Amino acid sequence: MAAQPGSHEEDRLEVLAALVAAYEAKQGVAASADPISVLQFALRAQGKGQKDVAATLGSRSRASEVLSRKRHLSADMVEKLSRAFAIPTHLLAVPYEVATGRLRRIIGGGSVATVVVLGLMGAGTGLLFWHYGQDLPEVASLATYQPPSLVRRDDNGRLLEHRSFVPLTEIPPHVVKAFLAAEDQDFYDHGGVSTRAILRASLQNIASLGINPAGGSTISQQVAKNVLLPGQPRSLERKIKEVILARRIEANLTKDRILEIYLNQIYFGGSAYGIAAASQAYFGKAPHDLTLAEAAYLAALPKAPNHYRLDMAENRDRAKDRRDWVLARMADDGLITPTAAHLAAGEPLVISN
Repeated sequence: MAAQPGSHEEDRLEVLAALVAAYEAKQGVAASADPISVLQFALRAQGKGQKDVAATLGSRSRASEVLSRKRHLSADMVEKLSRAFAIPTHLLAVPYEVATGRLRRIIGGGSVATVVVLGLMGAGTGLLFWHYGQDLPEVASLATYQPPSLVRRDDNGRLLEHRSFVPLTEIPPHVVKAFLAAEDQDFYDHGGVSTRAILRASLQNIASLGINPAGGSTISQQVAKNVLLPGQPRSLERKIKEVILARRIEANLTKDRILEIYLNQIYFGGSAYGIAAASQAYFGKAPHDLTLAEAAYLAALPKAPNHYRLDMAENRDRAKDRRDWVLARMADDGLITPTAAHLAAGEPLVISN
């Protein structure tokens, strides 16, 4: 976790985090998580430590005893820790055994085994990183890549695919902000892969017991998947390749260029590919004319396009819920005001005829 930015250790950590996320998605979440493990996991994900727990609980000794499992969490502690580190209270309220006597010796011995296991995993992920990093597509070609503009129909004239390129400079800020909030809030801070996002998604999956799984793919990873690895089935191998390619993309392209490719390449459901085609298909207008509410709806689509399409009546309630979630996320991230989010959420969500 102490890997330096841009180092080989950081590359290996990111691949390891992707492996954990992929394994977790495949296996699901079965039993209730241990409260202290959940707390430690949240601290690592947020870059915090024992001193932050001490500040929250008002006592260094109490924080040390909690983290070393020498005392139980009281109801007051659960409430304070939940509020300070955004951990659902039900995860911290699960009963657990304090580390006294024999259990403390077991944990002590277990920590040695953990170091050994982590060492082996680190070596293994380094080997995987080298193996899957061979013979990958060249990312330099993306510097001049432009998603094609086209209209494709079947023999009966039915529209099958519509793409229309629009430069990032012609996409208004509120549209860009909606996609950053929905897809990759750390986009301008990470180097292609966000370990923090993967850890945050894993914590969310624990909290929801896998019922509403979250992902940790960045916009750069999605560009790698959609442009450089098109058509490859979802698999652990593809996920590792995405991680490697995303890092290379970030080293060769500017953030704005990556975002421009993403917004013009991503699938929005039906025949719409790219923000321009989606704006026209759903609202009959160009991206620069989109309202905040419309932008939030389009930003909600890439996660599951055919699940939120407005042209399918059975989708409309969940489409509005998803749009309102994006608006709330924008407000939480400080990209818009709570008032703007509230007003936009009050707008009806209607497809253009």
